[in-house]
Amino acid sequence: MHEKNREYNGYSNYETWNFKLWADNDEPTYNKIQNLVKDPVLSQDAQCLANALRYLADDKAPELKTSFYSDVMNASIREVNYLEIAKSLLEDK
Repeated sequence: MHEKNREYNGYSNYETWNFKLWADNDEPTYNKIQNLVKDPVLSQDAQCLANALRYLADDKAPELKTSFYSDVMNASIREVNYLEIAKSLLEDK
């Protein structure tokens, strides 16, 4: 079975686009991410920055009771291409 092209608004998928949308438009999150981008260690390695973005997303996730909804939310979060976002952030700095 072939997976159809999941690109969305220039990103590899909807989940990645949505993360970047919130990262750019939620001021506290934007500021945290800009601080990560300015970090001398993280700014030298896109994979390290991607890991920091993943940690930030995990840290901000609300606690949900085990349910269909929490499973779907967690599945969507796993689809975010943090490396793609990290590379984009480093190119823009």
